[in-house]
Amino acid sequence: MDELPKFLPNVQFEIKHAPALAEQLKLDQTRCKESLTPSRLVLVLPKRKNYASLLDAIAWHITPYKDVPPALRWARCEAIIESITAYWNGLDSHRHGHVSWAIPQNHELDATLKVLRYLESRSCVSDITQGSSFNDVVNAVKSHQAMNSVMRNEFHEEAEARLEQRVGMAPAKPRCYMCCRMRSSVGTHDLYSSLCIDCGDFNLSSSNQSLPPNLYLWDKNALVTGGRINLGYHTALRLLRCGAHVIVSSRYPADAASRYSQESDFKKWEARLKIIGADFRTAKDAFRLVHIVKETLRSWGSDLPYNKTEHTLDILINNAAQTLTDPVRAEARAISREEKLRDNPYTQALIAGQPGDGYRPMIRGGMHASWIPSIENDIKDLKIENGSNKPENKTISKGLHTDNTEDSGKSSWVQSINEIPYEDLISAHSVNAFVPLILCRELLPYMGSPPANQIPWFKDRAQGYIVNVSSREGISEDVSDSRSKAGYHVHTNMSKAAINMITETEAGAAWESRRVAMNTVDPGYMSAAPDCQPQGGCPIGFEDGAARVLWPIVVGQKWRPVKGKFLKHFQEGSSIIR
Repeated sequence: MDELPKFLPNVQFEIKHAPALAEQLKLDQTRCKESLTPSRLVLVLPKRKNYASLLDAIAWHITPYKDVPPALRWARCEAIIESITAYWNGLDSHRHGHVSWAIPQNHELDATLKVLRYLESRSCVSDITQGSSFNDVVNAVKSHQAMNSVMRNEFHEEAEARLEQRVGMAPAKPRCYMCCRMRSSVGTHDLYSSLCIDCGDFNLSSSNQSLPPNLYLWDKNALVTGGRINLGYHTALRLLRCGAHVIVSSRYPADAASRYSQESDFKKWEARLKIIGADFRTAKDAFRLVHIVKETLRSWGSDLPYNKTEHTLDILINNAAQTLTDPVRAEARAISREEKLRDNPYTQALIAGQPGDGYRPMIRGGMHASWIPSIENDIKDLKIENGSNKPENKTISKGLHTDNTEDSGKSSWVQSINEIPYEDLISAHSVNAFVPLILCRELLPYMGSPPANQIPWFKDRAQGYIVNVSSREGISEDVSDSRSKAGYHVHTNMSKAAINMITETEAGAAWESRRVAMNTVDPGYMSAAPDCQPQGGCPIGFEDGAARVLWPIVVGQKWRPVKGKFLKHFQEGSSIIR
C-alpha cells in the first residue's frame, strides 16, 4: 500500500493512494465514534466532481463487493466523508464556545434508528423489546460495540442458525432485490419487504428526486406512450406535477381521461394534459399520433414561458408495451366502456384531435375484423362493474391471456415457442419495437437543436431526452441457462432486444446531431402474469418504476447527462455504446 502524502492544502492524491485513503477514512470514522480527533483527510480530499476516478476507487476499497451497485457503494463512501466532515464542524463550533457539536446530525440519528431497529427486531441477538428500559438498551449497544465487525457478523449468523434449529425452520436466506445481499445479515426495509435497509432508503431518496420541488420541468413538453394505467400513468403524473406539458397516448383515450380526472390535484395540471387515441398494433395509428403531437405542440408553443420556440418536444418516453395479450372479451368490455365515457365533459377537453378524425378502438386493433361479429351480440349486454363510470380502484392487470376465452389458465409468459400465436408475435414487435422506432425517427427533428443553433456553453447539457422502456429480458446473458429466458416468451424477449438496439444504434447520433440523450431503462419488477406472481408480491411498485424511468432526466437537468446506457436501479448498467 503506497504511503500517503501529508494532508496539507493542495495535496495531490493519485489512484494508487485509494486503498490507503479508504483505510484512513474508516479509521477516522472509528475515531469520531470514540470522540477522538480524526485526521485532516476529509478537509483536503478533492471533490468527486473533479476527481471522480479517485473517489470511485476509494468507494470500491471501502465496500469491495462486486454485487453492490456502484451508486450504493458511492453513497456509503459519501456518508462516511460527510459524517467525518460534520464531526470536524462540530469540533470547530465547540472550540468557539458553541454547543452545536452536541446536537445529533441526521446521519447520526439514522444510525441510531438502524441500531435500535436491529436490536429490537432480532430476538436471536438481543433481548431488547419496545418495553425495555433505557439502561437495558445502552447495555445491549455496548455489548455489540465491544465486538469488531467480523466477530459481530459471526455472532449474528450463529444466533440465527440456533434460532432456526430451535423452531425447526429450514435456513431461509432471501436476497435483496437490488443489491442481492442476504437480507438476514443486513436487515429488511420497513416499506419494502424485498429490499435491504440500505437499498430501501436509497430507493426512496432516489425516487424523491423526480418529484416536486426536486425536479422542475415547467418549460418542457413530454410525450408518454401507453399512459392510461400502471407505469405509464404514474410516469405521466410525475411529469405533470413537476410542471411539464404532457401528451399521453392510449388505446382507450376516454378511459384514460376518466382516470386522470379522478386525481385530487387534477385542476392544477388539467390544462397541461392532452390524450391521443392510438393502437400501436396498426401503423396508421402511429403516424396519426405523430401528426396530432405536432399539432398539439404548435398550439402549446405560445403558452410556454421564455418565448420557447413552438414545435419543440423535450421528452419522449417510449413506454407502451405489448407483453401479454388481453382476451377478446376483455377488449370488448374496454371498448364498450370507452363508448360510454366518450361524451363526458372532461373527455372532450382532454382528448386531442378533431372529432370524427378516424380513431376508434377496435378488437385486436382491427387486425381481424372477422372476429367482431362473433362478439357483437355480447357487447350490448356488457356492463361496467358496480354500474359506475369511474375507474376501478383495484390494480389493473394488462393482458392476461392469449385466446378469446375469459380464463385460459396459461398466459403467454409461460408459453413455449410452439404455443405462442403468430398474432402475438406480430403485435409484440409492432408495439414494442416498430412504433418506438417510428416515433424516434419522426419526432427527433422536433427535439433539441442542431449544432449550428447550440449555445457553446450549453454543449454538454442535454436539450432533450428519449427514454426507451425495456427490461432485463432484452439483454444478452453471459450464461446459457438464464432463468430470465428459460425457453419462454421468446417473442417479447426479441422485441425488448430490438428496442435496446434502437438505443445502441441511434443514441450517439441523437446526441451529436441534436443534443438529445437517449437511454434504455429497465423500470424493475413491478408486475407479473397471474401464473407467475411471487408469493410476497412484486419487489417494487409502479411509483418506483416511474422514478427509474425519469432518472436520466433528473441527472440530465443537473448537467450530468447520461446517454446510450442501459439503466437499472438509478444507475448505469451495461454500457450499450462502447
